[in-house]
Amino acid sequence: MKKIALLILWSLGLTGAFGQTIIELHPGGGVRGKTTDDYRRDDPAMERRLREDSLAYNDCLTRAFNALYRDSLDQAEALLEQALRLRPAAPSNYIVRHYLGRIDMSRGHFGKAAERFTALLKERPDDREVRTERATCYIEAGNPQAALQDCRTLLDAATTERAEQVRAYFLRVAAYNALHQPDLACEDLEAILRLDPDNESALLLLPATYAQMGRPEQAMERYNLFVSSHPDNPDGYAARAELETTRGMWQAARADYDVALRLQPGDPALLRARAAVLQHLGLNAAAEQDLRAAADAEARSSR
Repeated sequence: MKKIALLILWSLGLTGAFGQTIIELHPGGGVRGKTTDDYRRDDPAMERRLREDSLAYNDCLTRAFNALYRDSLDQAEALLEQALRLRPAAPSNYIVRHYLGRIDMSRGHFGKAAERFTALLKERPDDREVRTERATCYIEAGNPQAALQDCRTLLDAATTERAEQVRAYFLRVAAYNALHQPDLACEDLEAILRLDPDNESALLLLPATYAQMGRPEQAMERYNLFVSSHPDNPDGYAARAELETTRGMWQAARADYDVALRLQPGDPALLRARAAVLQHLGLNAAAEQDLRAAADAEARSSR
């Protein structure tokens, strides 16, 4: 664990002394950032001060990354903030602040994370990773229009990384869905499949989008193709069953949920969905059995 953290520190260039923190002790003094002038003064203890400041900063980051590996977000956040106070002008602080934004994301504080990422993008507007994460935050925070702007920037910028393009398209699909624009989402899903024809997420989202656009026959054709080419994927059967229920195809939906549950036994969502189908078929005892099994599975997972 320590070795991994030290490798991260080395890769980020967190060695050497940059801007530090200095506390003015005279009346009216306060806390300010150290400058090179402080180190140029005739100070016999300068080397010791440089070493101690650098060691304290690096120690904070080492412990912060180790805390992240242990999922100790509170401790990691406190240590990263402490590192920023120790060396507020260190070039590597850009990455420190990036991690603080990610911690906010993991806590569901998407608005706060977006603010952090906005500040970072003012410094480095071409940082695709930060822009992608800000777009994600905007979608989660209910601001799909802002997410669209970031997605356009990502897609307009020249990149040879297919995975980056696919990720940007998926984010824009999410934004279009939030804005109830399935036709535009459909175009982006088709673009994803041109880049990555075997992308299972796009293959499943495309027929769902067709259904939203009032094209159930085309959606069913797509689901049939997916199930035939991915017979061990429970999501295909579950998605087709959901469409079948909207069309009143109760027996077909039951058969698909049966297969999905054989592939993914005990899944509470699948059990509840099949219970609803069984109720429509008048099989109330079987439906109650599925509902009890779903409740038991949820209780076990919450322990």
